[in-house]
Amino acid sequence: MRFGNTPEAKIRKNLRASAADGAAFGGMVGIGETYLAAFALAVGMSELTAGMVASLPMLAGGVMQLLSLRAVRWFGSEQRWILFGASIQACAFLPLVYAALQGEISSARLLLVASIYWGAGLATGPAWNVWIENLVPSRVRTRYFAVRSRLAQLTTLGGFLIGGALLAWGQSIGQVLWAFSIMFLSASLLRFWSVYWLSRHQPIERPDHPPASSMGATSTEPIPLVRVHGGLLLVFLAVLQGMVQVSGPFFTPFMLKELQFSYPQFVGLISLSFVAKSISLAYWASFAKRFGVKSLLWIGAMGLVPLSACWIVSQSYAWLMFAQVLSGVLWAAYELGFFLMFFEAIPKHRRIMMLTVYNFANTLAIFAGAAIGGWLLTMTGTTRESYYLLFGVSSVGRLLALGILASATLRPVPVIQLGIRVLSLRVGAGSLDAPVLASLDEGQDEADGLVSAESAA
Repeated sequence: MRFGNTPEAKIRKNLRASAADGAAFGGMVGIGETYLAAFALAVGMSELTAGMVASLPMLAGGVMQLLSLRAVRWFGSEQRWILFGASIQACAFLPLVYAALQGEISSARLLLVASIYWGAGLATGPAWNVWIENLVPSRVRTRYFAVRSRLAQLTTLGGFLIGGALLAWGQSIGQVLWAFSIMFLSASLLRFWSVYWLSRHQPIERPDHPPASSMGATSTEPIPLVRVHGGLLLVFLAVLQGMVQVSGPFFTPFMLKELQFSYPQFVGLISLSFVAKSISLAYWASFAKRFGVKSLLWIGAMGLVPLSACWIVSQSYAWLMFAQVLSGVLWAAYELGFFLMFFEAIPKHRRIMMLTVYNFANTLAIFAGAAIGGWLLTMTGTTRESYYLLFGVSSVGRLLALGILASATLRPVPVIQLGIRVLSLRVGAGSLDAPVLASLDEGQDEADGLVSAESAA
């Protein structure tokens, strides 16, 4: 056997390929999907439609995940299913390139394209978690996910900033839609580049790590949620997420239409939240090690309550900059506390199934909350006072959701390395995230308590 084909050489190649995949995926997230709501406004759609485009299609991804475990069996391996889904996601940007060049697209078609994007992307999530666990040895996961995440974070932010620069240039020459066409084409090419690196991964047979199919990672054994520690936490997540989404999808149209912010101002506020969230994760991990994950979760959950109401207090750009930084910091505390409390307490062989349930509940809550917000906006008209109503209702709903958290039994859990996949950048929340379950491996003796934000596909 040649040295290049040894298990150790294959592992090194896989780690490099996965890092490149994560970097390409991050760039796609930054320059592509994040701008869909802004694109809807640029082609003349209503503020209500723009908010719906940023939220409702995600339910397609939640539903598709319920079929993902069967799909892996149909395709014969996790890798084939992931490559298929990633390729479809890359192709989803091509109709947007055409629409931007033509200067028009119907609301129904834009929602369909966005649904295909989210359906193809989220459907591969459970399979990717199984696959990456088999490819990355547990002894290097702490260090590897930290390095990989920093790279992916930089490309996500870089893609987003480049997109903002392109829009500012397009606006200056009166060709904003041309800028969108370049952005969406770039997003498609980056995802295809990600597909290439995903195809470069090589299977590894190691006696210390059996194949995913023998680990029970894809077990479809029904889980009685009321008996699982975390069942009430899942209810809390759904209610809180629903209340957040009453206002969340409508921040973009509020900024670009009601406040008449420029694209650089829009990009600046979202970037502040994302950077604050990324930087503060390490601090919150240290806080949790000292005071416990329960305290961290409560600080984050309570801190989310007034965030949307901050937009009622003042629309001064300086004030909103402060509100965005605060939002990123508090969302980091909430997500870290919730992910550790929820997934660490679940037996390893059930985590993939619970991730599927979690993502479905999360996307269903996003759909429901956005539908309520859209209904309120329709009933009251898209005036500034209507947006104030959304922001106020969202904060009151978040406060009421704390009653569910108070009823949950929160057991002590360890503070370990936690990888988080960044799926999209969002106003207020900084980003939309999902956990990397491989980073919860009990065998991670090297875990130092630091937390990484991981934006791989």
